[in-house]
Order: sequence, then C-alpha cells, then structure tokens
Amino acid sequence: MKLLVGTKKAAFVYESDARRERWKLSEPMLTGWTVHHMAADKRNGRLYAAANHWAWGPSVAKSDDSGKEWDWKSPGLAFPKDMGVTVGNVWEVAPGADSEPGVVYAGVQPAGLFRSEDWGANWAPVESLNRHPTRDKWSGTGGGDSCVNSIEIDPRDPKHLYAVVSAGGAFVTKDGGATWDVCTHNVVPTTQAAVEFNEAIAKMFPMEDVDPIGQTEVHRLRIDMKQPATLWAQAHTGVFRSTDGAETWTDVTEGLPSFHGFPMAVTRRGRDAAYVVPLAFGGIYNNFRVADGQFAVYRTQDGGASWEALTKGLPGPHDYQSVYREGMDTDGADPEGVYVGTSNGEVFASIDGGDSWQRLPGTLPPILSVTCADV
Repeated sequence: MKLLVGTKKAAFVYESDARRERWKLSEPMLTGWTVHHMAADKRNGRLYAAANHWAWGPSVAKSDDSGKEWDWKSPGLAFPKDMGVTVGNVWEVAPGADSEPGVVYAGVQPAGLFRSEDWGANWAPVESLNRHPTRDKWSGTGGGDSCVNSIEIDPRDPKHLYAVVSAGGAFVTKDGGATWDVCTHNVVPTTQAAVEFNEAIAKMFPMEDVDPIGQTEVHRLRIDMKQPATLWAQAHTGVFRSTDGAETWTDVTEGLPSFHGFPMAVTRRGRDAAYVVPLAFGGIYNNFRVADGQFAVYRTQDGGASWEALTKGLPGPHDYQSVYREGMDTDGADPEGVYVGTSNGEVFASIDGGDSWQRLPGTLPPILSVTCADV
C-alpha cells in the first residue's frame, strides 16, 4: 500500500509492507511546492499532484516513476481572458474512469473545473460549470474566494459526476459535463447549534443577498463506491447523507460533539462505515476550529444513526490540531485501512477500521491531503 501525502512544503509517499504494519517514508518531493492534493492513476500508474508554487504558479504535476521526476507543465490550465479571473491554486485532481483513457479532472481556486484528455499533458476549461449562472454568488465574490474541492465520478457511469464549489454548493452532471445542476439545495441543518449559527448569519446579512446553494458550504463530498447512489457530505453546518443520488439529503450530525469539520471518508469494501473529524466551533468570529484537547476520528456503521469516538492510539489530552478537507482516506483493503494526516504534520494509520491507530514515522510540514493508492 502507498500513501500519498501533500503538504504545505512538499509531497511525500509512505509505502508499507504486505501486512501494513511497517511503513517507509520517502524523501520529500516537489520541495518548495504547496501540494493541496495527490492522486494515483490505476490505469497507468501515473502520480498526479495539485502543486502550487509562489514563483512557478499553479500546476498539475505528473510523475511516471513513483515520484522521482515530475513534469509540472500544465498548458491550458487557465480561464479564458474574458472571465477576468486567474487560476491561483490547483486544489483537486481526479483520474477518469477506465472507459475513458487519458481523461483527468482538476479543480482549481478561484472555483473552476478543468479536463485533460491526454493524461494531464494539456488542459481545457469545463465552460459549462465555470460559467454557471450561479457563479456570481459563489463565496459572494464572483468566485474569488471559492474552490472546487471534491470531484467524484460515479463508478457505474463516467458521464455522471459531482463537483463541489466551496462556498457555492455541489453540482452534478449526467451528460459528461454538458450541463450541471445544483444538488445541494435541500441540504438543511437540523441540529440546534447549526440552526442557531444560521440564524446568527441571517441577522448579520440580508438573506436576499445570500444564495441558498452556498449557505451550508460543503467541505467534502464522497460517493460510497459500494453503493454509488449513496453520498456523504461534511458541510460547514453538519454531516449529511443521501441515498438517492443527491436528490434528497438527511442531516446525520446528531451524536457528534460538533457540527463543524472538514474531511470525510467512506469504506470502499467490507463493512459499511463513514468517518469524520469534528472540530471545535466557537462561533462566527471564532476561528479556533481544532480538535478540542483529544484528537478523535468519529465513525458511524449504521448510516449516521449513531457515532462513536475512535481515540485508541491518537494523541490527547491537551492535543489541539486539525485535519484539512483532503486529509483522510480509506484503502479498500481487507480489513479496511483508514488514514488521517494532521495540521501538525502527523500521519496516523488504522488497519482495523479505526478501532486502533499507529503513528507513522516522521513529522512532516502541515498536511493538506492524504490519498491511498495501490498502484
């Protein structure tokens, strides 16, 4: 098993033995680059990195030799001049389906979606989403502060995919990107703390100036690959689950210590489970938003009806770190492994579905993403 880790200063790769008990850490790669996300392409073994550099700019970097050498040139990764926006960061990379060789997607900031049909060598904007009629409502600034943070492809149909704009709602296409529809209009928080938060926002801002698609701000969206009509979302105001392809959503936050958080992970095989990392949320102007003394991953095995705190092997008490939105993943092995990387540069692994954890070797720069790969 390989674990691809993006950080604020470089990329790293962990590699395990067959039992996933001993792990070896690579030397830093793409040093000096901020790597928001990494992905491995099962179709040809290529590694991708959403890599951003203060001098060289945004890039989808590519490696065909397990990260020894990287090609960061990304021609076409730019908005048309008439849109008046410039790509600041590449945020997410998603290899396409087996039935679409060469197709790769990239999400950027300000929010935009790009597509490559030659394994990331060249890029073109997905105009239908980038010029969506709701764009002027994204983050309330015409998309300036927004990003595309989740790109999820239905394993049954590559023309059916989701893209999340933070903060601007989640969008779905069923025709390969020709048209996009908002699919989070009815993501409505029901827990008391989240309702009170929304009421406080309503008192501060005229609600006619706030588009409903951005009110809940989905931080991370995941398709359940075991049953693709089921989706999970960690939003700004709770955890939500859909069992009908995002037609309707249920708030399943009850039982968590906080409605706020960023990452979301779902098992790929075996027993059904979903994982989140709740963060302290002190209010509109309180940006504390860390694990409140005990670092804990929470798991549900009954569709969100109940949650349990998983802390065995995780740091605490007096531990105040966080996990960013791409910072947790599952590996689909038997038994299922779960992995989480923290803002303090620590990586924790569980090979028993979260029951117990071990810290992997090394202390890295602040971790932005963790992605499992078996290529």
